[in-house]
Amino acid sequence: MTAFSLILQSGDDTIAVPLIYIEIFILMLTSFVIGYFFAFFSQKSKYLKKITLLRKRGELPDQEESYFPDEEEDEELEELVAIQTTEESTQSKNKQKSGVLDFERLGYAEAGEADDLQKIIGIGPYTEEKLNTIGIYTFEQISRFNDSDIELVTELIQFFPDRIKNDHWVSKAKMLLESKRRSQLRREGPRMKKA
Repeated sequence: MTAFSLILQSGDDTIAVPLIYIEIFILMLTSFVIGYFFAFFSQKSKYLKKITLLRKRGELPDQEESYFPDEEEDEELEELVAIQTTEESTQSKNKQKSGVLDFERLGYAEAGEADDLQKIIGIGPYTEEKLNTIGIYTFEQISRFNDSDIELVTELIQFFPDRIKNDHWVSKAKMLLESKRRSQLRREGPRMKKA
């Protein structure tokens, strides 16, 4: 027997349980309880969102008591939510198809006058190719993006939502455009002769 064990006696039998096993059991029990309550509140939150959604749509009367459906009602709620999400996705696809960039405001560009868009952090070769397919070739075009353009471009190139804003494409495009203009002025501008 070691000094770190618990001795259990029952009649003639003596069992020595090392303390580490008891500690491991307590840690596992604690993690189970934490996981159980996390899952419970997560599921509760999910059902409350569904109920709120149904109340907004008018399919469920306003009630003060809490409501947790059984399996049959749960399947009906999931079907209703699935129907709504498919309706929303078809609406967004229709919006995407009908959404057209305002090239009158953004400016037209062709592949021959394209800038290296990969200089903007967050634009890789694949994203640059996608931008080129929808007609975005230059820093000037990106620098003229507004919020609706950003949303539309995000949908058209199937990019991560808010990535364009988070990577600051517009401000970086403005900086690169200004840098490009300065370098063009240096090349084209009159040079002073040395005396």
